[in-house]
Amino acid sequence: MKKLFAFLFALMAVSASAQLPNSTAQLPPDIAQIKKKNVLVVAMTKKDQPPFFSGEGEAIKGLDVDIARRIGVMLGVPVEFRRDADSFAEVVEQVRVNKADIAVSKLSVTGPRLQTVRFSAPYIRLKQALIVNRLWLSQNSNGKEVYEVIRDFHGKISFIRNSSYDTFARSNFPKANFNPEDSWDVIVDKVMSGDYAAGYRDEFEIKKISFEKPEAALSTKAITISDSLDNIAVAVHWNSTHLWSIVDYVIRTEFNNVDTKKLMDRYKAEKK
Repeated sequence: MKKLFAFLFALMAVSASAQLPNSTAQLPPDIAQIKKKNVLVVAMTKKDQPPFFSGEGEAIKGLDVDIARRIGVMLGVPVEFRRDADSFAEVVEQVRVNKADIAVSKLSVTGPRLQTVRFSAPYIRLKQALIVNRLWLSQNSNGKEVYEVIRDFHGKISFIRNSSYDTFARSNFPKANFNPEDSWDVIVDKVMSGDYAAGYRDEFEIKKISFEKPEAALSTKAITISDSLDNIAVAVHWNSTHLWSIVDYVIRTEFNNVDTKKLMDRYKAEKK
């Protein structure tokens, strides 16, 4: 009888240990893989995007950093930030080919990207916007309202190369002359000088111009496109369904009330 009790006790102990949350044998493959290597690899572009992310090593900070670290806490593993991507497109590719577990990099949801990776619920929805050269706008209005000029935009428009706005521009302004650049600062300067008719990005980045370059208001005009949104979300490998559910849960429960004003307040606070 004692041997029977001992056998049953041992069997129960084995069964209980197999059900422990930290037993990778009982975890879905995507979560088990992260647990096994004991790190969550997060892809970001090498160029800082404050207040989403900026800095290096222990000094890295920003909204995207907070999101990534919170996901790491939910998984019970530390976070490693991978900052070697030259473009937003490359960040998506790193997730697609499993060089990173997730991408939290002020990443816009686009049709082409949705075909290669999964996205969480958006943690911020930004309106798309333009910075337009005032002289060009005056010369091309011909008595038309501003929205009519923009709707029929046919001038030189610039955007960051290999960004979501490369996709948005070709879809929303098919008559335009497309001029991608690697630097947003270069785009703003060329719109101010009249080399480009407009620069295309989200409303937050357009509003930042008045804070960083107040003189730009003399030669440019900011125009918000109210019916076109830029949804910013976290990218996960298409096959990492359980990781995606954790990421999506974190976004929906802890980062679901971010707006442009809060972003700007955070940006100004970080600049002090």
